[in-house]
Amino acid sequence: MLFLQFDEQNRPILADRGRYADDDMLACAYRGENEKVLAALAAGADIDMVDAPTGLSALHIAVGTNNLKLTRALLEQYRAGFFPDQAGRWPSLIAIECDVDEELADYIIEAKARFLEQERSA
Repeated sequence: MLFLQFDEQNRPILADRGRYADDDMLACAYRGENEKVLAALAAGADIDMVDAPTGLSALHIAVGTNNLKLTRALLEQYRAGFFPDQAGRWPSLIAIECDVDEELADYIIEAKARFLEQERSA
């Protein structure tokens, strides 16, 4: 699993790089290796897999690293779940904390609204 630490602006930074295989899905998400993340998912990786110490999923990491392309793929192609990390932060809060681009911020807020609407309808 990937263990993340955060810098002074609460942006994720990778720690213990040597502990993880190059193709670890969460490590690939952090590095912005979208093709490797999508290949892992196509091969059956769990879309909602989380790093045990932090509770961060690929969606949390994609948002925190300002990766709109990966965020869209995770939500639209693989239906990534919306849930809080170990610190109680939803992907939308991570977007705010990491000061992501406006386009990603708008996208993740709209996606969360759709998720919450589906939850209310169920």
